[in-house]
Amino acid sequence: MLDGKATGSRLAAWPNKPGILSESAQCVADVRHPDPSTARVMAEKTRRAAQCAAAMAGCELEVEDEWEWGGDIFDAGLIALVRDEAVRQNWNWRDIQSQAGHDAYHLATYCPSVMIFTPCRKGITHNNNESCDPEDFVAALNMLLHAVVKKADG
Repeated sequence: MLDGKATGSRLAAWPNKPGILSESAQCVADVRHPDPSTARVMAEKTRRAAQCAAAMAGCELEVEDEWEWGGDIFDAGLIALVRDEAVRQNWNWRDIQSQAGHDAYHLATYCPSVMIFTPCRKGITHNNNESCDPEDFVAALNMLLHAVVKKADG
C-alpha cells in the first residue's frame, strides 16, 4: 500500500538457545499509514497472516495488545510556522509523514505540537548506525528557535 510501512520490530523467544525449540515467543508488529482506515486494513492483514502462520506451525496465537494513533494530529499552524522558518533560513526541507510513537504524539492530545526531524547520514534512522552531522542539528535547532520566538511574539 503506497505510503504504508510494516515492520516486525521485535521478536523474543524463550528459551532462546541454539538447538532448543522455544516454548513461547513474543513479537511486536507495527503497521503505519497516513490514512487511519488504510492502517486498519493493513493491521487486519497482518493479524490474518500471523494467525495463518501459527496454524501452519501448530501453534497458538494470542494478540495481547493493540493501539493506534489515528491520522493527522499535529497542529497545522505550527507545521506552517516551522516550514516558513526553513524557507526563510534557506534550509533544505520537506514535509514527511510520521506515525511513530514519539512524545509529541502524546503531547498533541493536550497542546498544539509539531515534530522536526534532522536528516541522518545515508538516511539510516532508528538503527545503531544512525548518525547526524552537527550542521544538520544547527539547521533544525535554528528552525525550532526561530519558530518558538515567532510563536511567542505572535
